[in-house]
Amino acid sequence: MQPTGKWTVEYADAACILSRDYGPSNARMALGINPSPLASGLEVVTVTPGAKTTRYRPMKGTLTLQPSGRTIDSDISVYEIKEKNQTITTLTTEGDVATEILRSSSLSVTLANGSRTAFAVPGMSGAAGALKACQDDLLHQWGIDPAERDLPSLANGSASPAQWITNDDYPSSAVGAGIQGTSTIVWTIRTDGKVGDCRVVQSSGSKALDDASCSAISKRGRYQPPLGVDGKPQVRHAMRKIVWRLPY
Repeated sequence: MQPTGKWTVEYADAACILSRDYGPSNARMALGINPSPLASGLEVVTVTPGAKTTRYRPMKGTLTLQPSGRTIDSDISVYEIKEKNQTITTLTTEGDVATEILRSSSLSVTLANGSRTAFAVPGMSGAAGALKACQDDLLHQWGIDPAERDLPSLANGSASPAQWITNDDYPSSAVGAGIQGTSTIVWTIRTDGKVGDCRVVQSSGSKALDDASCSAISKRGRYQPPLGVDGKPQVRHAMRKIVWRLPY
């Protein structure tokens, strides 16, 4: 698909989203790229018209970048919202993807059911500068030096953040009340590799879920002692979205 609008940067409470419109006015689609301000992973979000019901479906899929041809297997969340007549697809990737995607000429999202949507993404290099300025503003608001993004990736000392939270951490009060949500948290990594203070930068809307997010990360998070460019121990920071979703 070819773009029908310009790149824009949307400032959110805990994210900077690069977005663009595609397709004719009667079938307008939107593409959003949401790199983590503190990590190399990102989300690719598509908003398409049409939804017969309101439901959530997890599935697998792939993100393909051109001209490199790189294909990344990813988890995908599909939200159908009947009230808005929209389907929102969120593809989540880990690892060093943000730099490459901002240099790509096109990208495509393929779902496990075989559907595929390809987007031309011209003008990425110019848009990347505006995105970086937004991310710098966010980090300054959190009291974090944006220069941390240029330091070597952190090495986990025990598993990875994705494995530090399990279904057993779901608060029983939230389960009983049918509460779901997404907490975005930021935490400090001390010079000994242990997790220090943890805070919520975007609430799930539930204190129980927010508290459980920081509790699990603080309890299980371990890193190799972080070093600065001079090779000396240096306090670092990390962030993550914690999605609390009840099984159906």
